[in-house]
Amino acid sequence: MQIDEIVAHPIFGEGIIVGLRWDGVESQVKFRSGLCLWLPSKWLKQIAVPKGELDQISSKRLLEAFRLGVVPHQDIENFTFGRAYEINEITNALNNLKKGEGGVCLIEGVYGSGKTHLLEYARHLSLRKGLVTAYCELSTQETPLYRPKRVYRELLYNLRYIENNKEYSFRDLLRMVARIEITDHCFLSPVLRRLKDIDDGDLMHEVFWQWIEGESTKNYATDPRAPFRVRGGQKIPALYDFSTASDFYSYILTGLSFLINRSGSGGLVIILDEVETITHIWEYVSYSRGLNFLEGLILAALNTEELKQIDSRLMHNKVRPTPYIYKEPHILMILAMTPIHGFRGIENVVELIKDKYYLRKFSKPELEVIFKNLVNVYKCAYPSFDIEPSRQENIYNVAQKKGSGELREFIKFSIEAFDWLRLGQK
Repeated sequence: MQIDEIVAHPIFGEGIIVGLRWDGVESQVKFRSGLCLWLPSKWLKQIAVPKGELDQISSKRLLEAFRLGVVPHQDIENFTFGRAYEINEITNALNNLKKGEGGVCLIEGVYGSGKTHLLEYARHLSLRKGLVTAYCELSTQETPLYRPKRVYRELLYNLRYIENNKEYSFRDLLRMVARIEITDHCFLSPVLRRLKDIDDGDLMHEVFWQWIEGESTKNYATDPRAPFRVRGGQKIPALYDFSTASDFYSYILTGLSFLINRSGSGGLVIILDEVETITHIWEYVSYSRGLNFLEGLILAALNTEELKQIDSRLMHNKVRPTPYIYKEPHILMILAMTPIHGFRGIENVVELIKDKYYLRKFSKPELEVIFKNLVNVYKCAYPSFDIEPSRQENIYNVAQKKGSGELREFIKFSIEAFDWLRLGQK
């Protein structure tokens, strides 16, 4: 153990070592909750935080993103501070998925606390581990939970995995798992049967791809100006856009996770951001159906045995209902939302999740570490930039006050202050 090292305690959570005594037998830890305690060092778990080297170009790229309050994807691992405990837990969950064990993680925090940043880090880490990863940012207009086909389409559009240092997408995934034979999945079975005959340059086969990807093929069936008409010739079941079709899309996603696991890639990581947008739906029927879809996905990731049959507890499409789960699912869901109070439905669904992490405000020692790194990045980007210690302290104090606990505002104000000072020096 050493000073400024980040550690975790099973009860008090994450903190920073600020003092040592008795040859390191005891450590004084400043926890994120504000507590500062002397504890036996053997009770503390060391948490490794990745470090990376920056050059002038990457530093300037970072600063451009900081001015917007975000971090570039390629630098996410080298500029994440104060979340070592959550990252460690997410890493464990990803490692478990590599072994085929799914689950659900929920990240909660107020606006500006870094939820999206942490999700991006999880996405980066998942891809680096070779896991198939799909991402969707929920919204009330484009991807509301009560329109499950839109969420499904967005997940597949953003689905990626890395193999031999090369990035692949959904179509590549289906080709990879095509060697695995399944005959009892009403959607994926016809896909896998047809893959060996599909020519990427054939427009007729493009309709087939668009069908399984959740894109609309209506024009091909109804528009006389289309290059050809499709009237059941594809021999594929319809993927409905109805809010009651939650069972379809859960069934397909769990089927994909089954195939991914059988291919030796562990399972499927599903990342959903802005889950709280479901509470922005004021129409009760839409709200309840969106909640149904969310609950179904969570229970599917938790491998709930009852959902392997058509269970009346959750909503099913009345035209051709399916179970919510296909065989053995291998899904890790990572959700992010601001805390919700007073919405009984969503609170009941959240209670299904055991692994919850609340992003508390950063402590003063953590903000000091972040600010120090901001100064180093700025000096790397602009080598001639000079800032005296007293000016640094003034900017830090004002940034802390202006940010009001929001990391995004703290970073934006600090960089803007450095810009103002640098331009004034010219």
